[in-house]
Amino acid sequence: MAENPAQSPSKKWIEPVVAVLMALTTICTAWCSYESATWTRQSNRLMNESNALEQRAALLEVQGNQALIVHTAMFMELLAAQYAGNEQLASFYAERFPPDVKKAYEAWLAQKPFENRAADAHPFVPNLYQVRGAAEATAARADAVRRVDEAREAGNRSGQYLANTVLFAMVLFFAGTAGKFDQPRVRLFAAAFGVALFVFAVVRMLLMPAA
Repeated sequence: MAENPAQSPSKKWIEPVVAVLMALTTICTAWCSYESATWTRQSNRLMNESNALEQRAALLEVQGNQALIVHTAMFMELLAAQYAGNEQLASFYAERFPPDVKKAYEAWLAQKPFENRAADAHPFVPNLYQVRGAAEATAARADAVRRVDEAREAGNRSGQYLANTVLFAMVLFFAGTAGKFDQPRVRLFAAAFGVALFVFAVVRMLLMPAA
């Protein structure tokens, strides 16, 4: 049987405390929901940036390999012309080497490859020739990996804020039921547990970085 209000003085202070607690919890829940959504959007944006960087790196590698194929073909034609004794044709190819290929070719010739067995087999070794876009592709892939790590971190923070909304939902449950119990001790326990859980959730929320 329900107690008479005159015999339940605890109800007089539990109800206003619970009302304030529920109001504050609602505000904190809204804030955590907002932060969770913001971190989720940031995680998605970072993943999109990572994908774009991966695509750029792949494109640079394809373009670099295509240029390498053309340069190698020109070099082979030059050697074939020299082998055939057609110096005019060999000069034609040599004069049309792009600057980076010409630099590598001249450095290769400086090694006297036709006399020196220790010379590089061709001018397209890494110490003489750099594939076009290789450095940019490497940097783009490194940035993509960094974006993935940042996206995962943002996703973790979103999950932490989402977990905090669960804690605040528990606070609302205990606060909402605290005044409905007949026994004063049960009312007091429910209210006290709700307050303690609220304090824990608020401290946890304040320790988490805001987006």
